[in-house]
Amino acid sequence: MANFYDFSSDRINAYVLLLDSSGSMCDDVCNCRKGIGLFKDSFETFYLKNSIVVSVCRFNGEFYPGEFRPVSEMSDHYYADGVTALNYSISKSADLLCNYVREVVKRTGIVPRATFVCFSDGEPCRDKMTDEQGRKAVARMNYSGIDTAFAAFGKDISAEYGRKLGFKATVDVTNRSALLNFLGVTLPNSCKEQSQSYKSLGADFFSQAMHSSQSQGYSQRTAQALEDDDWIDAI
Repeated sequence: MANFYDFSSDRINAYVLLLDSSGSMCDDVCNCRKGIGLFKDSFETFYLKNSIVVSVCRFNGEFYPGEFRPVSEMSDHYYADGVTALNYSISKSADLLCNYVREVVKRTGIVPRATFVCFSDGEPCRDKMTDEQGRKAVARMNYSGIDTAFAAFGKDISAEYGRKLGFKATVDVTNRSALLNFLGVTLPNSCKEQSQSYKSLGADFFSQAMHSSQSQGYSQRTAQALEDDDWIDAI
């Protein structure tokens, strides 16, 4: 597969989900895979789904880019090992998103709304770039009109780290047992609110999720997955 450009709508939304896959995420691999599947599933009946593309990128000591695909075709590949090249991966995925936006404009004449979401459970470890280089990458995205959001997972990192890097929106997901709900409910609801809003959510990116959960409800599959693990065996 390759990047998707064949849009039938002039309302284009491009998302990068940069997911930490370092060794500290080993115990969370199953829930990450489930959560990505639930993220994808939650868009099945969303009226704007055909205008949404997602690149799922991973990082440990290296950066693993994902192609921009319609949300119904987004990759759910995930495993965990290695260290945490966080700033390096932010910089590389920022380049990926900016280059994709430029190519969409070139091919369609439409400027897509672009959103960058970084999810990490730890601060940099043996990173190839410094915090200052990470800040510059975030600042470049902010200046270009890209919405930037940072989710701090677990107890070894906090949303404050994302704020210091300059992310517009930040959130703490301190309880590791809340991972499935975050990836499968909070994050997709935030993305849906972003996609249907006529103005950028900016710092309110995550704060809209609770309202969205109440107004849209869960799909049957999502509700079941949050209660038990049986559904994953059928995939």
